[in-house]
Amino acid sequence: MAKVENVTQDSQKQIMSIDDQYIAKKRRQRIITNSIILSLTLILGIAIILLSCLKIDLKPKFDATPDYVEIVTDKNSNDLSFAKGDEIYDKFLNIYNNSLSTSILTSLFTGNFYGYEIQYLDSGEKNPAKFYSSYSNGVGTELSSTLLGYLGSNYVKMEFAENQTLYLSNGDKLMGRYNKTKDIYYKDVCFTISSDENSTQIDFYFGVIDYMSYPTLVKISVEANSYDLYKFATER
Repeated sequence: MAKVENVTQDSQKQIMSIDDQYIAKKRRQRIITNSIILSLTLILGIAIILLSCLKIDLKPKFDATPDYVEIVTDKNSNDLSFAKGDEIYDKFLNIYNNSLSTSILTSLFTGNFYGYEIQYLDSGEKNPAKFYSSYSNGVGTELSSTLLGYLGSNYVKMEFAENQTLYLSNGDKLMGRYNKTKDIYYKDVCFTISSDENSTQIDFYFGVIDYMSYPTLVKISVEANSYDLYKFATER
C-alpha cells in the first residue's frame, strides 16, 4: 500500500508540476502577446500623431508667385486687386498657402496625397474652351463666359509677368496635348473660393498656350478649404 501511495503522490506532483509549467508558459505567452499589442498600438499612435502634424502642399506647382492678384466676390461691388509689393500682398499669400496646406493624414483620406489630375476643358482640338473672350493689344481683358460659368461669383485671378510652366503632380512638365515635344506655358490662372466655411474643393483654371494662338482652359482640382480667402476679401 505504501508503494501505491508513493506512486500516487509522485504522479500528483508530476501532474501539478506539468500544470504549473503549462500555466507559466501560458502566462509568458500572454505577457509577450500583450507587450507586442502595446508596442504596435504605441507605434500606430505615434505614426498617427506624426501624420496629423506633418503638412503637405496641395496647390499645383508654380514656378513663381503671382505679380498681380484680383479677388471677385458676391459681397463686394468693387473687386479687390493688388500687386506684388503692396501691403496686403504678403497677407494674401500667407492665407493662400495655408488654405492649400493640409496634414498627410487628411490628404491620405481625401486622395490628395496621390497628386492631382489635369483636365482639358474642350470638346476636341477644333473647339477649345477660351480663357479670355476679348483682347486689347494682345492682352486678355475679359474672361470668357465659359470660364465665368465655371468660376461662379467668388474667385481669385492671378497674373504672372513671365511665362510659367505647368507641372504634373509628379513634377514633370506638362507638354503639348497633341505635340508631346512642344513646351506649353501660361501667364494667367483663376481659382474658385467659397463662402461656405465647410467647402472642400478648390478648382484651378489655367490659360495655357498650347495648340492655339490664344490661352485655352486647363483645370486642376484639389481637396482644400478656401473660406479664409473669402473672408480675407470680404471682411476688410
